[in-house]
Amino acid sequence: FWFDPILVKHYVTRIEDGLAAVDPHGAAAYRENAEAYRSKLDELDAWIRERVAEVPPGRRKLVTNHDTLGYFAGRYGFEVIGSVIPSFNPEAESSARQLAQLVRSVRELGVSVVFTETTFNPRLAEAVAREAGGSVRVVALYTDSLSGPGGPAATYLDMMRHNVNSIVDALK
Repeated sequence: FWFDPILVKHYVTRIEDGLAAVDPHGAAAYRENAEAYRSKLDELDAWIRERVAEVPPGRRKLVTNHDTLGYFAGRYGFEVIGSVIPSFNPEAESSARQLAQLVRSVRELGVSVVFTETTFNPRLAEAVAREAGGSVRVVALYTDSLSGPGGPAATYLDMMRHNVNSIVDALK
């Protein structure tokens, strides 16, 4: 869910409510901070829409390492073509048949990028890209973790900006 900043707003509210419940004296500060963060999420959503508009609709096709960008795709008008690991569980394994079908889809639909994750070995994604031929590239995104302090994805907002820039720049 966290690749959709509008859904993240609901979790900010739940955190705000939880903190206010255990610390009623701090409730006003929690509300103020949560409202400021929800505004930042609205700004992020608007920025993402602007960036995504740079990608022609016909190129808004996502192939990922595993099912991670469904909410992002739904919010911003992308089509998820498939994933190297066809599961939310990154420990699952793909069959040879599933990988062959994914390679066919990548070729047939003109997919130019396989998005992998910084926390997982890109070996299978690289094999899919190589088998698909042409100029299919592999681009790493932050999906299951943030970067270290000072890195490109040190906060949620930084992570989303980094990932969106990576996606848009790869697909333009």
